[in-house]
Amino acid sequence: MDKAWNAGTKEKKKKTRARLAASLCHRRPQSPPLHLLHLSAAGCASSIVAGGCKMNSIIDMIDNDNFSIISQAAVVTNLMNIDNDVELNEILEDGIRDEDDDETSIYNNVELPSTFTNMEGTNLTIDENWIMTQSTIFRLLRAEIVEKLGYTPSYKKVWVGKQKAIEHVFGNWEESYVALPKYLGALQKFNPGTIVEWCVSRSNDVDEVEFRRVFWAFAPSIKGFHYFRPVISIDGTHLYGKYKGKMLIAMGVDGNNQILPLSFAIVENESYDTWDWFLSHVKNHVVKDREGICLISDRHGGILKAVNEHGSPWLEPRGFHRYCLRHFINNFYDKFHNSELKALAYRAGSQNQIRKFNSIMEEIGKLNPRAQQWLESHPLNRWTLAHDGGRRYGLLTTNLSEIFNSVLKGARFLPITACVQLTFYRMVHYFEVRRPLGSSSQAHGDTHTPHVVVKQVALMVKASAHSLRSFNREKCIFELITQRGRNVQVVNLEQKTCTCGKWEAFKYPCSHVLSACAKLSLNSWQYVDRCYSIEYYYATWASEFSPLPHEAYWPQSPFNELLPNLELLRNKKGRPRSTRLKNGMDIKEGRNANLCGICRQPGHNRKRYPSMPR
Repeated sequence: MDKAWNAGTKEKKKKTRARLAASLCHRRPQSPPLHLLHLSAAGCASSIVAGGCKMNSIIDMIDNDNFSIISQAAVVTNLMNIDNDVELNEILEDGIRDEDDDETSIYNNVELPSTFTNMEGTNLTIDENWIMTQSTIFRLLRAEIVEKLGYTPSYKKVWVGKQKAIEHVFGNWEESYVALPKYLGALQKFNPGTIVEWCVSRSNDVDEVEFRRVFWAFAPSIKGFHYFRPVISIDGTHLYGKYKGKMLIAMGVDGNNQILPLSFAIVENESYDTWDWFLSHVKNHVVKDREGICLISDRHGGILKAVNEHGSPWLEPRGFHRYCLRHFINNFYDKFHNSELKALAYRAGSQNQIRKFNSIMEEIGKLNPRAQQWLESHPLNRWTLAHDGGRRYGLLTTNLSEIFNSVLKGARFLPITACVQLTFYRMVHYFEVRRPLGSSSQAHGDTHTPHVVVKQVALMVKASAHSLRSFNREKCIFELITQRGRNVQVVNLEQKTCTCGKWEAFKYPCSHVLSACAKLSLNSWQYVDRCYSIEYYYATWASEFSPLPHEAYWPQSPFNELLPNLELLRNKKGRPRSTRLKNGMDIKEGRNANLCGICRQPGHNRKRYPSMPR
């Protein structure tokens, strides 16, 4: 009995010691002192902020007391390795092909002009490692701390450390507002022609000025816009730093479908006052005397009021205002909440032929007459490609502005001067990369940009299959019958029209026009708009930026002390949202909904197939 009891006791003690050892092995390490953790997080964050996720040490840069040099070094480290012109051929012209188009397979076999063969790999990609969300930065910081200290910190500790690192590298937000006027003054002095406009509030103390708004546009962008397509896209994006605000951007696109920011502004919010202020400066300093500019925007109330004012330069005949089709269709979806109607409405807006537009509108009317009435209640020339009159140059949305917003996403949580510096160095990078391409292409005898060359070569192959009948050879009037679809199109080379609508919409010949040119042995390139020429491409990017010397050579600030707008100070606990909430606009237009794997119909999936046993 005693032996049995002793054996049982020894066994219990053995199990107890094993449980104790196991608990000690899995016990959480003792938390390091709070100040040590914050310093570690700050050091890791500094490496990420300055090194683009490479975790490189920036001790030497931190020891530098010069705020401007620190900011420039940190921003340039990121900018010299990235470029953000996504493949605009798909984004800007998505959903506009009709049943006669079968060009995708042809594009893959087209050889680009010699000097542009590497352009897509150089300019049309996004470095996803640099455009980081707050959650990505948090995970990287936490992983670095765990690796170095063997301790898993809380979210709050990592956040506080990151904020301290930002202040260490870029200065705090209040110092950044003080530095901004002097920095923008230096840009104006060493880059003549650069425009800066201020809106400030002066108190009784003349030495203190409170920030309200600032507008800036770089001289090379202003000069280059003269050779752009006459289209401007505008959009606004949130700032995520210590002070709230909005950055407004006006964007252009060159003959090779590459974006170029034309002007920027930081304002308190999006309203009639801010948009009217911004658009007036865009007109006065960027557009100037150039008439016939097409302005593409969403239907924000402030924009609509500013654009539709009596005597507005954005209304016919001086200019043309068009809606972003994605935003417009999202407004339509918010009202009717029908995905099928939404897809049809987008197809209607993106059609280039009036007969196809009318057919789709009739289909919408059969499904919901009120939906058709709502669409027709808005001016058709503002949201449809078929009734646009060729003002959009085929650009349906404000995606080109939103593309650049993704570049700024990594900087919108930084102090204001660092954010402005990023726009400067980004522009320097654009011009530095694209200027040699334009000059080299001229030397090699290229006449047109790769964007239009690819389109035209593919259309030439397609044109050979059309049947053509001449009606008036002197006036160059032809009837064409397409091989696919057997549709009839009428081409008038003298008036530069084709009933398919593509020539007018995109400003380069469609396959029907190319077929007629081949019949008459005409050079079809004479009908391509000049904005697609290498001559214009070179002129767009020919201007140069000048670097800024030491701060000792900068001009004095126009304000003794610029204070931030305290009304914009964030007082809500927690970090600001860095990604917008998803809405109906995030559903891809013109694409099929999720279909059942069995019957290929929408509304249910394989598990919920109606005839499946429950």
